[in-house]
This record gives sequence, C-alpha cells and structure tokens, in this order.
Amino acid sequence: MAVRTRSVWSTPAEPEQLRPFRIHGGVRGCLLIHGFAGTPPEMRGLGEFLAAGGYDVMGPLLAGHGLTPQAMAATRWPDWVRSAEEALAALRRDCSEVFVCGQSLGGTLALHLAATHPELKGVITMGAMGSPAYFRDWRIKIIRGLKYVMPWHVPGDQPDLGDPAAVRLLHSYARRPTVCIESLMRLLRVLDRELSQVRVPALIMHGRGDRTVDVGNAPHILERLGSADKQLIWFERSGHAITVDLEHDLLFATVLNWLNAH
Repeated sequence: MAVRTRSVWSTPAEPEQLRPFRIHGGVRGCLLIHGFAGTPPEMRGLGEFLAAGGYDVMGPLLAGHGLTPQAMAATRWPDWVRSAEEALAALRRDCSEVFVCGQSLGGTLALHLAATHPELKGVITMGAMGSPAYFRDWRIKIIRGLKYVMPWHVPGDQPDLGDPAAVRLLHSYARRPTVCIESLMRLLRVLDRELSQVRVPALIMHGRGDRTVDVGNAPHILERLGSADKQLIWFERSGHAITVDLEHDLLFATVLNWLNAH
C-alpha cells in the first residue's frame, strides 16, 4: 500500500465530468450509483440509454467522491449510504415507482437500500460486493491497525477490462484511503446480514473476468437474497466495470428489458 506520486485521478477528468446527473425520460425512476472511489460518468452511458427507453434516471455523487482522496478519507460508509438515500428521496418525489442499480460499491449500496426500502420496485447490481469473506488480500485481516502506518492504497495500473481502452471512461481516485477500505469492510458485514431481508425482484450481474471484486460475490448474493424473483447473469468477456467494457451494449439492453418486465 505504498504511495506513488501521481495525479489525483486514474484518468484525466474535467470537473464538469465528475458531477452528478439527472436525465428525465419517463415516469418510472432508476437510481444509478457509482463505485468505490469512482464517479458518476461510469454510470452515465447506462443512464442515457435508460432515459431514451422511458426512464427518469439519477446518478448521484457519493460523499467524499469527485473531489480529492483527502476528502474521501473524511467519510465512512454511513456517509455513502446517506448520499444514496438523499438521491433516492429526490427521485421518489417525481416517480411513484423506483428501481435502484449500482456498480461495485454502488451495487452494494443498492442492495442495502433494497433491504431497508421494501417499497422499491427492484434492485440491479453489477460487480457488487456482498461479503468481506471474498477479499483475499492478507492486509484486510490487519487493516484496523494497518491504516495507521499505511494510510493509502494505490491500485495496480492494469485495469481488468476486456477492452483496456475503456479505462478512459472511468475516473476514479488514483489512491484510496485505507480508513475507507476498513469502513467498506464494516458495510459488507452489515449487508451480509441484510441480504435475506431483500424481497424485491433482483438482477445480479458480474463480469467473468473481474479481478477487482471476486466473482464469488455474485452467487453468494444470489443465494442469500430473500427475493423470490432473482437472477444472475454473467458477462463472459467483461472485467469489473461492465458498464463500459466490451459487452456494455448487451448490458444496457439487458437492464432495460428487465426493468420493462417488472
């Protein structure tokens, strides 16, 4: 977890690109939540597609994100949940039926919202984390103490994308606060206990080539969900960020068809 000198962002980003988005497209709503240390642009392509298909979409910016790694270090998982809750409340003011959808941490937060808001129409996850048990890095086991001596984690330079060029569509922090990784583990322990409380229809999706979030999370989530209507779909040529990877067109169509069917 050594720190290297580099830009704040994994890929160059203009401030305007990092802002939350809202696209009015219909009377049914879909909340689109980005990932850990990420930003709304990773969800915008899906949002534009759903809006064209008749949905009112919102892509919020989670607390501490889209600013600096230091700003993120001042936040914890309840702050990220609060951001998602506020966006959900705003969307529900305009839409009587609302779905929640998220990528990576966004998918984890979507599941948490589904567990605590039974009035939602459904939940969709992409590369979501469902349990801390699937983190294999030995440093996770000592992170409570490690955060004091290694305050930053710098991910590898090689993205796990089937289409490496798609990284230009991702803007995430080039270094991540260790205290936030510890807080993420706390959230996952909470969510793992909540999964059986999710009763709304659920669509779980995961890239088969994902090296960021262990693929074991997908069947773990599916098995523990309390939903009677639940489905797992694998994207065989995709890595973690499936909203921008090789099969993103198929992903977009899959999500829209599923929403229309519910």
